[in-house]
Amino acid sequence: MKKSMLFIVLLFVILTVLVCFCPIVTQWDRSVIMLIQDNLKELPAWIPSIFDCYLYASFIIVPLVLGLMYFYRKYLFIDVVLFAASPLIPFLFNHVFKGIIQRPRPPYELQLVHPGNYSYVSSHTLISFCLWGLVIYYLNRYCTNKFLKILGIFCSTIWILVIGFSRVWLGVHNPTDVLGAYLLGGIILIPYINIIKILGGKCQS
Repeated sequence: MKKSMLFIVLLFVILTVLVCFCPIVTQWDRSVIMLIQDNLKELPAWIPSIFDCYLYASFIIVPLVLGLMYFYRKYLFIDVVLFAASPLIPFLFNHVFKGIIQRPRPPYELQLVHPGNYSYVSSHTLISFCLWGLVIYYLNRYCTNKFLKILGIFCSTIWILVIGFSRVWLGVHNPTDVLGAYLLGGIILIPYINIIKILGGKCQS
């Protein structure tokens, strides 16, 4: 576990250095965005746009509500707190990190929607990765129905990938912003799950 964590941290540091100091990475990012948009230009713009606001919000609120209801009914009160905090922690990390790196968004003409703030890393991707990664962990830990467990893990994984792809399709994030979010998400999620293993599940009655 320690070796895998160190490997992820190393990859994230290398990627961040390349993003900050290697212009060819940004050029590659732009090329990928244009390639994706060119190949999907026949599809209506509302398709990627639904992932930007309402659907994204729903995929944060719904698992939180269902998870908190489950933990409360099982008297897992520490898990209630830890699960409720799971979107907030990556949000804070992202807010601080964006302020430090201050990477500009992709060019305005590539953006199908026009958010403010900086680009690296993608907050939508980071928060979704941490929340739904935690959902996968809890499904493995508590779900006894094999079919529901596999279905839940599959849907969670697909959402994590789709939300990242949609950010690039919309032109609001570079591919390396999304990749950075996945790596940073791993850096946050791995120790967070270890904390849950130590503290969680101890308030049952």
